[in-house]
Amino acid sequence: MDTWIWIVIVVAALLIIGAVVVAAAKQRHNSNRERAEEIRSEAELHAPELRRREAEAKSVEAEAERLRAEADQLEVAAREERGEVAEERSTLDARLHEADKLDPDTKAPKSTNT
Repeated sequence: MDTWIWIVIVVAALLIIGAVVVAAAKQRHNSNRERAEEIRSEAELHAPELRRREAEAKSVEAEAERLRAEADQLEVAAREERGEVAEERSTLDARLHEADKLDPDTKAPKSTNT
């Protein structure tokens, strides 16, 4: 065979190989595109449920914050009440001590702390 025939055969073979490579790349791109569309469709199916769960989580967070604020208010109220009770206890103890001092029948001061 002549050299030019070999050149034509090699060029044709390279063109065929190139066409096969390009076709395979297009097929891969199309396959990837289809798979991406499937993934997006699946994601769209789950999106409403995810949004519902996000809203529920925000609602629970808001309720937790409300309960924390309420607990803080109750703690402040309890602290104030303890302070008032301690003052009243101190006043009562002082009055009882004064009564014990005045009473000639009392031998030892009595305390209301038990």
